[in-house]
Amino acid sequence: MIVQAGLFAPKVAPPPPQDPFYNRVTELDYFTGKFSGEVGFVTVLVGPRNCGKSRLLKELLRQKPVIVIDEANDLMDWKEPDPLQPELKQLLSFLVSISKEDRLAHVILATSDYLLANWLTQVGMTEDKFRVEVLGDLTEEEAEKFMTCMKMAG
Repeated sequence: MIVQAGLFAPKVAPPPPQDPFYNRVTELDYFTGKFSGEVGFVTVLVGPRNCGKSRLLKELLRQKPVIVIDEANDLMDWKEPDPLQPELKQLLSFLVSISKEDRLAHVILATSDYLLANWLTQVGMTEDKFRVEVLGDLTEEEAEKFMTCMKMAG
């Protein structure tokens, strides 16, 4: 699913005070609803660099247990110290276990690399264990307004 203010009737955020969380009210409402319910799948949150993924996640951490791995694309560079003891596979199994199987915590892998989902399947996490959510960028008008407000605040 693509979650972007342009795709829903957007709620307008007030101009940013000193907090860089800007105009993601619609997306925050969507994910708050998603993560306030029953724990289920590992979520792969994908979006362009600097679109606000990390800042949105900080707001979401106020929910019930959430494990966030920001810049999860770095996992793709993982080098196993001992091929006989695959630690990456153990980590991914743990994340699936506490989310999809035991339903103890939400798990979010945030990345700007759209290939992370493909990589997850290559390393053994089947597609029935995770869902991809795409966070879009601000519109040009929103970005201009944000930059203007940041200049005035700084």
